[in-house]
Amino acid sequence: MTKKVFISRNSSDCEAIQAFLPSDVEVVAQSLIETTAIPFDPNIPSCDWIFFSSSNAARHFFDQNPIISNQKIGAIGNATAQTISNYRPVDFIGDSIDITDSAYRFAEIIGSANVLFPGAAESLRHIQSALPAGQIIDLPVYTTTEKKTVIPVCDVYIFSSPSNVRSFFSNQNNTHPESMICVAFGEATRESLHKQGVSNVTIPATLEPRSIAHTIIQILRG
Repeated sequence: MTKKVFISRNSSDCEAIQAFLPSDVEVVAQSLIETTAIPFDPNIPSCDWIFFSSSNAARHFFDQNPIISNQKIGAIGNATAQTISNYRPVDFIGDSIDITDSAYRFAEIIGSANVLFPGAAESLRHIQSALPAGQIIDLPVYTTTEKKTVIPVCDVYIFSSPSNVRSFFSNQNNTHPESMICVAFGEATRESLHKQGVSNVTIPATLEPRSIAHTIIQILRG
């Protein structure tokens, strides 16, 4: 019997995951948010590091052609680092599953350096929380809005961000959170699901496609 799995990413971003899934697993891939660039002065503030907490942040920052000199670049995890690598080399890659650990590792590495954080206007600012306020320069480069999309009933629901969680539950009228089986890409997303009443939430060991697919298969096999 075919099993249906929802992933809150566009289909092109789910191909690598789907490649590791058996043929009887149908993937419903749909990002539940859309992003809009916020224009900023290309003469960015003076800083030693530039840190990105998402691929969207990297794309909306670099696509506006900022003037960059010799700043070092940090990324929240491998997926974000891969996006950044299309524009610049990456000097620090955190563990996007354990953001708290990444925040403190990053703080140790940079010492007293100043850090520019291009990101969403609605950013949760997890990495910034580990740094003194005087080292932080926030730069909103995009805003997030929810799509009004209804997702069919699935066996497993996979959420890539808290904003996708919020969008899902604001548009689903017949959802029963207490019976949902979910996978969350990190602690912040799991926390958002818990707030919606979902208790059965698994976090993959890593956000590599093979690891995500392995988590899905284990859940479906019970």
